Amino acid sequence: MRHALFLLLFSCLVAGKANAQSSLHIEGYTPIALEDLGVLADGTGFGGLVAVTYPFMDSDMIDLVAKAGFNHYGTRKEEILIEGDIAIDIDAAYQAIPITGGARIYYGSKRYYVEGLLGVEIKRGDFDFRDLEDETYKTDVLASIGGGITVWRGLGVIASFSFSNDLWRYASLGLSYSFGR
Repeated sequence: MRHALFLLLFSCLVAGKANAQSSLHIEGYTPIALEDLGVLADGTGFGGLVAVTYPFMDSDMIDLVAKAGFNHYGTRKEEILIEGDIAIDIDAAYQAIPITGGARIYYGSKRYYVEGLLGVEIKRGDFDFRDLEDETYKTDVLASIGGGITVWRGLGVIASFSFSNDLWRYASLGLSYSFGR
């Protein structure tokens, strides 16, 4: 995991040195757990990520995007009954590290954009509390679509929808700040 993040950041730094057109974005948002993740995580959480964009073939309207971050979807603490009278205590945090890449298309003097991303998500949580095991880790493919609007000097509002297998889906709403370009 550390090696993947190092390679991502190193390639972004090299790209930034080669061409000053790359930009860095810091995003903070609230992930809203949906479907099965909403049942497991029981609520909304917090998240943040770092994104680097780089123009695609000297285009002013299309950028390549690389993102890495951290999401906390919520914590579930409760006692449930299964098979009649067996009580199980659930105390699990549901978290993930998304690492994605893709393309961003700009509209209206680069004020609005939409993006599509594909990558992996390293998940942590008690995915099946009936198996009587504690929190586990697993890695799955992640796809995300989203968009944003710049409201003032690099400050923007962002929204996205992300999904992977096992009905692990969430919507995000938050703020972004851009450094560069």
